[in-house]
Amino acid sequence: MNYFWLNCGYNRFNHFEDLTGQISIFDSSVHFNPSEGYAAFKRAQIGDKVIFYQVQNKLGLLGAGTVIKFEEPRRGQIKIHFKYEEKLLPLTKDYLERNDQLKISLFRMKEQLLNQINKEDYELIMALGRGEEKIDRYFLIKEMENFQPDEKYTIFTKTVNGIERNGFRHYKEMQRGDKVIIYRTAPERGIYGTAIVEESIHKKPVMMGRTDTTAITIKYTGDIEEPRTIYDLDREPMLRAQYFVEENWNESVTELTKIQYEAMLHPSEEEEAAPITSYAEQLAKAAPKKSSILKYTAGEKKTKEVQHIELKKSGKLIHIFINSHFTPKVLEVLKLDESTPHAVADKHWTQGMLYGQYVKEGEDTVIKNGLITDALNNQTSLIIEDIEHVESRYLKPLIYAAAGKTIELGYDQATIGGENATYKVTEDFKLVGITSMPLEKLKQHFAQDIHPYIKVYQLK
Repeated sequence: MNYFWLNCGYNRFNHFEDLTGQISIFDSSVHFNPSEGYAAFKRAQIGDKVIFYQVQNKLGLLGAGTVIKFEEPRRGQIKIHFKYEEKLLPLTKDYLERNDQLKISLFRMKEQLLNQINKEDYELIMALGRGEEKIDRYFLIKEMENFQPDEKYTIFTKTVNGIERNGFRHYKEMQRGDKVIIYRTAPERGIYGTAIVEESIHKKPVMMGRTDTTAITIKYTGDIEEPRTIYDLDREPMLRAQYFVEENWNESVTELTKIQYEAMLHPSEEEEAAPITSYAEQLAKAAPKKSSILKYTAGEKKTKEVQHIELKKSGKLIHIFINSHFTPKVLEVLKLDESTPHAVADKHWTQGMLYGQYVKEGEDTVIKNGLITDALNNQTSLIIEDIEHVESRYLKPLIYAAAGKTIELGYDQATIGGENATYKVTEDFKLVGITSMPLEKLKQHFAQDIHPYIKVYQLK
């Protein structure tokens, strides 16, 4: 059985009568543009399920139904009869995209008439449309008021002078039922309570001394039994890896993932998670004693096109060539294909460039793979020119993953590592760096615990 998402116009059904049982015929037409969903038309079969999404007048889910007839009157033309069988809540794409699974699926969906979706997405949309499930979002709000349990509070989204508070866009995203953690800066910076959103962003009556009364309403559900400072939170592996590394704590409101929300409220069973550095030290300790980048030995024959600076005979993950620019000799030495992805780093690169991140595209926020995760996904190696711009700490997730540990990447619950990870690091994967940095500086640039995984080449 196939499942489809159909973008239908308002006049496809008679809205002056009960929609249940109505049949609408969609014709691909003889000159149907293949990019408009013709491939999906050809896959449709009697009994397949469809979700109707209305794209005119009131946007949102219209209902669900079934393919009851499929015909091809002539070559290149397909007619499908869809029967409307069930009304769904008029949820918009913006609401559905609050779920990470649906966000990816809807982003991949083209603006075409008929789109095929998988069974999991269909069942999730149906459950949401029937009201059986709700997509909660999670937020961190900075408020200094002494809230009382089960009381409702108005949170103004702008200052008394009408200036938007930091993170204002998140106020606009909040909907009734969304979950909130209250963050305060005193007596210590940390989290102190929880709340739920009672009313999304709205206007209050005009108030003396306030130029803007835009606000949300929250209901305080209670204090956290043991308030946790940001230093306590930073010891949580899930929070350290996904949120607290570079977060701006001056935001009045910011969004959390469900994982981050749960990790904030429920400390891990261990009293304190081992810091990242201690695990790196364990890796370095387990490596052979010959664990530093060696200087090039003067006196070796200069006739060699490539001089190896050995760290270890096997198990190298990062291969660095000291040369001013990329040359095909790199591919020859490492036996790589000409199609191996090649990028040039600069000082603005972040960890997200390597492993993936959320990116703003117009009004939408989408997930973009990083260079490393994209290469792993396509089972290729990766060449980065001017690798000296890649900070040493950015390589830690890759190294831990290659050592067999599964690492959370901080978006869409993606992981990097072994067999069950989203992105598997195989023994064939090579991260190839090109740099003009002298050997001594190169040795200082990369942290000591990374040295066992590096092999350096001097091109002549």
